Amino acid sequence: MAGLQTFGCQMVVLVAALYLICITSGARGISCYVCSSKNRSDINCEDPYHPAYSTFSQDCKVPKQEHIGKFPANYCVKIIGTSAVNGESLMIRTCVLENMDSQCGVFKFGGEQLTGCILTCRHDGCNPAPPSTPAPPKTLVFSLSFLFPILVVPLYLYR
Repeated sequence: MAGLQTFGCQMVVLVAALYLICITSGARGISCYVCSSKNRSDINCEDPYHPAYSTFSQDCKVPKQEHIGKFPANYCVKIIGTSAVNGESLMIRTCVLENMDSQCGVFKFGGEQLTGCILTCRHDGCNPAPPSTPAPPKTLVFSLSFLFPILVVPLYLYR
């Protein structure tokens, strides 16, 4: 029985350590691809996307309205649009502070009306792809850390 208590304590320490790793790494800014293209002026920013030829901004920092300085970004965004006025295309990949709620339709950007999509995501490097990307490995490790005791303890007890 003493072995089981020791094992239980070790599992609590392991789960606590994994939790701390997951929450402390979230304190930094998100890392996103950053580029822009108007009328296909930067072909490497367009779809299909070529990340090797673009800037990957680690720990993005962005200005905040009515504040001085830059702040860690929380989201990556990909904006695809076509001008309602002149038919010019626009592609922007960057980082932002707030969720822009992935959506498609008509929107204003830079004072111009566009038809297209604003796609927001929340893990490093997620803005080259469509919004349905897999969970980041850190999330999977954290989730598995809770399943491990449930799966392993019964095996340990019934040896």
